[in-house]
Amino acid sequence: MTFDEFLSAAGSKIDEIYQASGAARWSVSVEDFAQAAWKGVGLAAPAEPPEVASLLSGLRAADLALALGCVRGNEKAWDTFCAQYRGALYEAAHSAAHDETTARELADSLLAELYGLDGSAPNRNSRFGYFHGRSSLKTWLRAVLYQKFIDEYRRQSRLAPLADDPVEVSAVDASASEQDDQRYATCLGDAVEASLGELPAPAKLLLSYYYVQGLTLKQIGLLTGEHEATISRHLDTTRKKLRKRIEVFLRQESKLSAFEVDRCLDFAARGALMDMEKALRQK
Repeated sequence: MTFDEFLSAAGSKIDEIYQASGAARWSVSVEDFAQAAWKGVGLAAPAEPPEVASLLSGLRAADLALALGCVRGNEKAWDTFCAQYRGALYEAAHSAAHDETTARELADSLLAELYGLDGSAPNRNSRFGYFHGRSSLKTWLRAVLYQKFIDEYRRQSRLAPLADDPVEVSAVDASASEQDDQRYATCLGDAVEASLGELPAPAKLLLSYYYVQGLTLKQIGLLTGEHEATISRHLDTTRKKLRKRIEVFLRQESKLSAFEVDRCLDFAARGALMDMEKALRQK
């Protein structure tokens, strides 16, 4: 069913759910809402008007309207979304990651993607563009966040260096002990401190706000005059640069093997954030 056929078959029903959705308050036009509803019902073949009306009734119209408002760059829509869903998003992230720091980074990164890659554009490149109202916004957010967590896990797995000698790897793994962890902690602390020293002052200040002072993205944005989604992207870029510099330091200065670097970074993921906090406080 083409869009024109869809409008002809369900024009009155579209107007009805548009009014009920509250889309107008987010500056979403009837035309934009109708386009999204057409995609939402997914009609690829001819259908009778009663069938179209039934499919439209199954859409989460209010959720769809709010998502469209966020895509269009309506700040009231974004503030409403954050007020209603930010807490649930952090809870879902914690359920997936089982680590407060990782969960916080995961949720904040997704929030930045939802806000959009170009916050100044009227139709920003936002993840909300993939929401079509067939499920509740909360259900969709949980699915997207969990997939993002899986994708990141797979990416890290692909980037993890392979050991030169599988036999040696087995022996090292079997002999893991408190002494090993102490060694990794020492190497990691040196690497973090040196790598932080190479970062520009604004990047170090941003990390301090987020990790040491525990400020939220919104609180940091109030200090810097930037939107929280922009802050999240800055954090993501800084974390990637920091990790790369840490890996180089561990290989070149600490003389760790590829496998030992992997083990050291795994140790970092298990709780060596305290090293970064200590180093940042000293800067």
